[in-house]
Amino acid sequence: MLTPIEIERKVFKSGIGYEKKDVDLFLKDILDNYEAMYKENVELNDKINVLSEGIQYYKSIEKTLQKALVLAQRTSDETQEAAKKEAKAIEQEAHARADLILADARRELDTLHSKTINLVQQYDLYKAQFKQLAAAQLEILSSESFQIHVANLDAFLAQAEEYPEEEYYPEEQEEGEEEKNE
Repeated sequence: MLTPIEIERKVFKSGIGYEKKDVDLFLKDILDNYEAMYKENVELNDKINVLSEGIQYYKSIEKTLQKALVLAQRTSDETQEAAKKEAKAIEQEAHARADLILADARRELDTLHSKTINLVQQYDLYKAQFKQLAAAQLEILSSESFQIHVANLDAFLAQAEEYPEEEYYPEEQEEGEEEKNE
């Protein structure tokens, strides 16, 4: 391929003018080189166009990705905000339920406390009544009517020795006679 310097330095043999053969040969070289450069230029321009289209394609993809990223970020922010609101609502509902449970537990505790106090009072009343009963029984047992005197015991024992067993238990004998009669 001819360079610009070679074209500039080309010298034709001169006589009365230029030799036609040299000029035709030189023009043929220039034409061949120009044709090669033209084809190369067309190819390079095609490559430039293809690369430019590729760049445009990738730029459009980049814009689309940027839009998608912005949309994803916005969606993410909205989702986070919605999740925070939902979490706050759940937390408030849980606190409300906990308050209800605590109120029910307090009412039940108060009821149990009242029942416990009532049972203790009933127990104290029962205990006092039982003490009174026991005291009355002790008083009865300590009374004269429940005293066994040794003198009476000696008389009883002496009387038991005097009468045989059949005579001492007349009810048993009567029952035996009634059974025989039947």
